[in-house]
Amino acid sequence: MKAILKMFILKQIANKPSTGYQIMKACYEKLGYKPSAGSIYPLLKSMEKEGIISSKREGRRVIYSLSNRGRKFFDGIEKIKDEFYKKLHSHIAATAEIFDDEELKSIANFFKNEKFKKVIFMIGSIDERKVDKILDELYRRLKNESNRNRRANKRI
Repeated sequence: MKAILKMFILKQIANKPSTGYQIMKACYEKLGYKPSAGSIYPLLKSMEKEGIISSKREGRRVIYSLSNRGRKFFDGIEKIKDEFYKKLHSHIAATAEIFDDEELKSIANFFKNEKFKKVIFMIGSIDERKVDKILDELYRRLKNESNRNRRANKRI
């Protein structure tokens, strides 16, 4: 979880320099997980020691932002994302094999598709209600296609 939290912090302050409290609040709003001050602040300090973020005191508040090194690191995050997908695919495929779960096998195959990866990241930037409508339509179309395939295979 620490690595994901670190990536989240980088993304958060890349978009807008933030205080530790603002980072915790954003984490809760976007991920549904509220890290404790005891996990956020030591991580911020270690990231500052690594030179990937910097801090500036404004009154009682400390504002964190990306350093030049942090910007380069953040720009290279695509590699980390690709590695995440490989691991996710591997875990899903292994679980599907262990439990002989056809749905998970389909999901594992789906994760190999580059378009799927792009779609997943685009979903986050679209209103949730619109995403629900799009997914409902996609589900309906895929179900119809699946039914057509089953009927065609029965005829053979």
